[in-house]
Amino acid sequence: MTHLFRISLVGIGVVVVLAAASLYGLFHGYFDHGHFEIKQFQWSATKQVAMITERSDHEALGGLEYYVLIGNHLLTPAELRRAYYSDAVVFNASSNCLTLHWDGPYKLTIKCNGSIMDRSHINAQRQQSGNITISYENIALK
Repeated sequence: MTHLFRISLVGIGVVVVLAAASLYGLFHGYFDHGHFEIKQFQWSATKQVAMITERSDHEALGGLEYYVLIGNHLLTPAELRRAYYSDAVVFNASSNCLTLHWDGPYKLTIKCNGSIMDRSHINAQRQQSGNITISYENIALK
């Protein structure tokens, strides 16, 4: 009976480890087959780069999403995917009207050209990222 109990414990342990690894992968983008591409980037005087990135997914009904990241280098598609599932996203919306520009070394402006973006199109929005202040033009505050 103890031999069967030990085998059962090992089996349960393997299932728990596999479940934990699957959940980690699910919430960190490892199963996301979307296409990630930088649409615009802008360097600051302090060598920070702001990027507007497009995430498209033709397999799901999600459509296109646009999000803004700030980093110290242009990100690869794999890095973009990981960043999408992290707290590094400064702004995320379902509208492609976005542009960016730096108003100084520590102030980034995200703008919607041509129209005003309402709250229903905004998925995430931050006012600060590290020492960088983010302002918005033609974009409702969430």
